[in-house]
Amino acid sequence: MRSPSASRRRISTSLRSASAVKQLSQPRPANSRQRPSTRRLNANVCARLVTERDGNKEYINLAMNSNKPVLIGRNPRLCNYLLSDFHVSGIHCKLYAQAIQPAYNRIYLMLLQDMSRNGIKVNGDHFKHTSVILMHGDELNIPGSQTFQCLHVWKEPQEKTNLFDPTPPPQRGPGQIKHKNMGQYIVTSKCLGSGAFATVHLAIDPSNHRQVACKTICARRKKDKRQVLLEVEMLKRPNINEVYDCVESDKHFVNIFLQLCTGGDLFTYITEHSARGRLICEAETKYIMYQIFQAVKYLHDSFISHRDLKPENIFLHTPGAYPRIMIGDFGLARPNADQATFNVVGTVSYLPPEGVLALDRKVDKSSFFANSSSRRLQDLTYVGLPSDCWSAGVIMYIMLTGCHPFDNERNDASERWIDHIQESHEVENSQQPSQQYLRGEARLKAKIARGMVEFSHDWIDFPAAHELVSDLLIMDPAQRATVDEALTSTWITSQADILDQMYRERVLSDEDALKKISAPVAPPPAQVRSSSA
Repeated sequence: MRSPSASRRRISTSLRSASAVKQLSQPRPANSRQRPSTRRLNANVCARLVTERDGNKEYINLAMNSNKPVLIGRNPRLCNYLLSDFHVSGIHCKLYAQAIQPAYNRIYLMLLQDMSRNGIKVNGDHFKHTSVILMHGDELNIPGSQTFQCLHVWKEPQEKTNLFDPTPPPQRGPGQIKHKNMGQYIVTSKCLGSGAFATVHLAIDPSNHRQVACKTICARRKKDKRQVLLEVEMLKRPNINEVYDCVESDKHFVNIFLQLCTGGDLFTYITEHSARGRLICEAETKYIMYQIFQAVKYLHDSFISHRDLKPENIFLHTPGAYPRIMIGDFGLARPNADQATFNVVGTVSYLPPEGVLALDRKVDKSSFFANSSSRRLQDLTYVGLPSDCWSAGVIMYIMLTGCHPFDNERNDASERWIDHIQESHEVENSQQPSQQYLRGEARLKAKIARGMVEFSHDWIDFPAAHELVSDLLIMDPAQRATVDEALTSTWITSQADILDQMYRERVLSDEDALKKISAPVAPPPAQVRSSSA
């Protein structure tokens, strides 16, 4: 693992150059075409697009673990696969193999991102300025030009007998995707993710010509359904994962249809950088945190706390550097979040001291009380708003250093933090925790409860970031920085104009996003509809 300072010298930290960041392939000559290979497929190839031109079959291979997209278009200097037809744009579309769910057997999605004037067609449905997941057998058509067929050449999860069983599916080869009609939606058995209480499948909304995510939750109790309704009602903002609809398939399952994010989650984005011996540069970290602060500010202004803010619940709208992010998974969110509560929830790695102390009374609390200005029973209650700010500080620390702020004293701190988080995913999915995991969890709780934030000498390279992280990780929640204070910190305001410009160009340029700005703070209560509606 390269040192953070060494890694940063290799990565530009200028926000002014952010708009020029391009992850493009090497230029090809104008007459270059991809021809079918007579050799065996490379082991990293997970899918290929097949087409026919001038009587010859041609292939476009998509490789795993590649940080460069395949570009299709008219521009001979930039594109990997050239099309000369008049209707084709300079860069018409990008193709990615995007990893998801690193905690289980690694799953890859084949992604197509439209960049054109005229859009693309997938299985006859027209898509424009969006990303689409390509499944095995899908037909891609560039209007007025070529038609391709997507073939998966890797083993993907098998369709399950019970489409909405939240357990991880077994493995099988490529095959036809099963479908289930649910209201206006068509839900496929393509699993995008699963956890202890929910599973997410790819779904299609034909009436609006878009792909969506269907999150299926087992809600046997009325209390569970009320929690689902809270998530449905939760807000419509550019950096909050939008809920389109809620359908009850039977008395035990509720299905939430959400905006599809095709770039994976922030945890995977961080770990992929770490696997390449790199860190997310300070400029990109600042842009991502700016979006997180904007979204959390809107929640807090509405007196709602997320209470489980972590990289796994922050999604990338599309793949690529300087991503637009979306905060999702509001299953633990709580209204009236300015009030103290006895109900402590969330992931231990991102809990503040008062949350950890409430979870585990055996931790020594003397250090916390010695530094607190209040003698209330803070070991039993905590407030959601400052808890979110603490979590944001942990996320910011991890992005800048590749390590957890309370678990980075060894040379392998980055790998150990990642391993611990991945095992926590397995524990959440009812797998037995190892003794090593339990010891690490106990050690982490103790260090968080004592507020033992560890800053290495590398933080001297970005003092303004150090100051903000320190303020977000203050032990006493009454003294901890708020999200408004984070947005007015030196780290943000020193480049506020550039951040605001990037935010408007990359986030608010979407017509739907602009509509969300004027959305009411308190939307009307959502209704759970029957699938027969």
